[in-house]
Amino acid sequence: MSPVETRAGRPGLPVKGLPAALGLLTVGWPLAWAPAWAYAVAGAGAAAALVAAVTGWRRAQAITVAAAVGSCAFSRAGSLVLAAEGLFILGYLLASDPPAGLSQPGRWLRHQAFLGVSGVIASGAVLAALAVHQADSAWLTVAGLAAAVAAYVIALPSLRRSGTPRLPRPDPDRDRYGLPWPRRPA
Repeated sequence: MSPVETRAGRPGLPVKGLPAALGLLTVGWPLAWAPAWAYAVAGAGAAAALVAAVTGWRRAQAITVAAAVGSCAFSRAGSLVLAAEGLFILGYLLASDPPAGLSQPGRWLRHQAFLGVSGVIASGAVLAALAVHQADSAWLTVAGLAAAVAAYVIALPSLRRSGTPRLPRPDPDRDRYGLPWPRRPA
């Protein structure tokens, strides 16, 4: 775990404000349009968001997002509200899980801005597609889907450009643990 982050250098529990706030916003946003039982789900999600912010427990992040998606799935919210919820979830996941060992997570988050921009573009494309009458413009829908696929392929980083080393090919004379295969008598 990274060093303890507290105010004025005092020792205490590690608290990360941005992920906690985004987690609470992610869980709380759809409650205005959700049924009454969703408040219990959102309460569990809010508790999980706080646990994830304090302890860094990664499964609590998944519980937070699952609670937000569950309350959205049964809400009567419009497509604009659900698109905003998708952006909140994206922001929460980016803020709550930076790579380990960062001395300045803010710099890493700024480098992830292209993910936020692509999320806004994707939300706008979905909202535009929902606003168009499907029966009148089938070709427009197909063109929009093709554009979305093309944008995804272009934005996808390739292994050669990113400098990520490729995994070595397995040695056929060794098993998955690197041990030589036993010789069978002829």
